[in-house]
Amino acid sequence: MMAPSSAFAVAIAPGFRDPVFQSQATFRAVLDALAEPGRERPVEGIAEAPTPLTPVAAAVIATLADFETMVWRDATLRTPEIDAWLAFHTGAPAVSDPYRAAFALVGAFEVCPDFADFASGTDIDPSTSTTLILAVADFRGGRRYRLSGPGIDGTREVTIAGGPADLSDRLAANGALFPRGVDLILAGPTSVMGLPRTTRLVEI
Repeated sequence: MMAPSSAFAVAIAPGFRDPVFQSQATFRAVLDALAEPGRERPVEGIAEAPTPLTPVAAAVIATLADFETMVWRDATLRTPEIDAWLAFHTGAPAVSDPYRAAFALVGAFEVCPDFADFASGTDIDPSTSTTLILAVADFRGGRRYRLSGPGIDGTREVTIAGGPADLSDRLAANGALFPRGVDLILAGPTSVMGLPRTTRLVEI
């Protein structure tokens, strides 16, 4: 009789219920969010995403990542269940070096590296930078910010709950790299908000 293997199978949670429609809707929401920084765009999250990956963050990475895009996960999201889910639903290789990642999933800001640790692209090809998908608690409370820059008529005020205390400092350093720099997609409970590298953010 063969001895039982020490390895165990990881159950893979479902992805989109309607892959074509939901992925297209999520992609449009992300594009619109980055085109109009500070505007919330509704996203139907993946209800059974492996915890602690949030439903909206799961929908975004399932839409954007594929077998050619490496994905970095912070320590809170580096679990066998999440790695298996990403591999099955996106085919994206998981990497431990943030600089190699096309996309980064951040579930807890306190364990997120400095934005400078991620790829910022080059002056010739700034698109080779990392896009960070950061889970936040809500857009209804927390710290209040004033945004300005392309895609904003004058200024726009937003609130972000569950973000890093030093978000304004991080984005100021990131913006100084332009045209290089990372882009941020904030994933709330039911929507996304874009903070591209061109956006200036000041806490008020």
